[in-house]
Amino acid sequence: MTKKWLILLMSGALFLSACNDEKNDESKNEEDQSEVTTEESDKTETAEESGEKIVEIGETVDVESFEWEVPYQITVKSVDFINEYDGEDITEYVSNADENIKFLVADTVIKNTSEEPMLAGEYVMPRLGIDTDGSGEDFIFELSEDELSQELAPGEEIELDFVYIQDLLTVYDPDGNVYLHFEGMTDNQKTYLIPTK
Repeated sequence: MTKKWLILLMSGALFLSACNDEKNDESKNEEDQSEVTTEESDKTETAEESGEKIVEIGETVDVESFEWEVPYQITVKSVDFINEYDGEDITEYVSNADENIKFLVADTVIKNTSEEPMLAGEYVMPRLGIDTDGSGEDFIFELSEDELSQELAPGEEIELDFVYIQDLLTVYDPDGNVYLHFEGMTDNQKTYLIPTK
């Protein structure tokens, strides 16, 4: 009788120990899965918090003016590197410009998606940068002044060129890209990737 009880007690202890190990494994797996989910969630939140979105030429993006809180839409249709724009040579802006210094011309459509009229020149100030951080150089305002001075009614759009001076020797991106930022360095930044090669 004692032997039977001893065997039963030992069997029960082994059974409980096995169940406990299984629960510990399940708990550990749940913790590991929770860590992975948390890491993925953190990455998603970081991407969302940065507000940065890299887009290709030809894509249309919705943007909101950081300063004025006015929504608008941008489409950079094409980008060209040229020596002469609207009858003006690059040497009129950069004396002794060599073959590496060009006008970068971004053919752009701006659409007023707000419920109020907007003056594009007051709301839209894209900058051309060497990386994705949102900073960069201003465009040559006088080459787009006429279009930017027009008032856009709600739903109305205008097509114009944003013209920059680009030295092709100062491209630091390993893939040879520069970046056109709208609402740069804000939570609503949208950035067009522009290949220079």
